[in-house]
Amino acid sequence: MVQLRLALAAALAAAGLATAPAAQANTCADYPNQAAAQQAHDTRDADGDGIFCEALPCPCLKPGTPAPAPTAPAAPAVPAPAVQLGGSQALHPVTRRSGCRTRGALPDPACTPGARFSRASRAQVCRPGYARAVRNVSSATKDAVYRAYGLGEHFDGADGEVDHLISLELGGSNAPANLFPEAASPRPGSHEKDRLENELHREVCDGRLSLRRAQRLIARDWVAAYRAHFRS
Repeated sequence: MVQLRLALAAALAAAGLATAPAAQANTCADYPNQAAAQQAHDTRDADGDGIFCEALPCPCLKPGTPAPAPTAPAAPAVPAPAVQLGGSQALHPVTRRSGCRTRGALPDPACTPGARFSRASRAQVCRPGYARAVRNVSSATKDAVYRAYGLGEHFDGADGEVDHLISLELGGSNAPANLFPEAASPRPGSHEKDRLENELHREVCDGRLSLRRAQRLIARDWVAAYRAHFRS
């Protein structure tokens, strides 16, 4: 009887672990340097070489090497009260809320024109932890996006995702007008868009590109912007 109870307890514990929700991936903008992103190991590796967030500044860390000596703690995450970021502002009016259709890797512009926080600034989006602090897309909202685009099956992160057209690290909002289901293939797909988002974020934070210009580039045609930046 004791053995039976122990076996039952082990089975219940295993079931609990199996059903635990997966942690949500962060973005490169959540980390102050490449070593921090490599240690966390929870962003997407766009080119599959095992090195995370290669565009971030050093200290850097390669796979299998020991962690660097501790540095000063990163700045705390930026809070996201409405008074700081403002409301969600669509780049163009939403004229359709169902029967949406993707155009290759691009969203339906009538359903997903892109939306930004009206008062998000370069100083805010360039602070480590900003994207993590403002991320707020519920499972119900993702389900609604899939329904609007007529998709019965959901992506699992590896084969695609419900993505922000204007990424959070570029001041995009969590509104449905900024969300669409994005497949990983054919390429360029969701992983390539992640790479573009990281590059545009770096250009904004380096002062080479204005935040508004970056938002318009990625919302208008992110595939064209990707090919212009990476010649592919």
